[in-house]
Amino acid sequence: MKEITRIDTLSAGRISAVIGAIFGFVVGLAWTLLGIVVAIAIHVGAWLVQIIGSTLVCALTAFVVGVIYAAIYNLVADRVGGIRIELDEV
Repeated sequence: MKEITRIDTLSAGRISAVIGAIFGFVVGLAWTLLGIVVAIAIHVGAWLVQIIGSTLVCALTAFVVGVIYAAIYNLVADRVGGIRIELDEV
């Protein structure tokens, strides 16, 4: 059994940002497809703003949450122990 004793906060933030960006892109695309008729009627470029905006907002939010989560994990893991995982030798 192995134990994660520390998580690098910036690497956790980067991973979270990528996952958040993907999630934001999917959400933005879904909202765009759902509201395509309204977007065309009101603003031709609204779909692009929705996709880019939601991607950036979700990526930034996920980065911040990932950094905070990793920092809290590092503090707690020192006191109560880390996450136990099983690893196979390759």
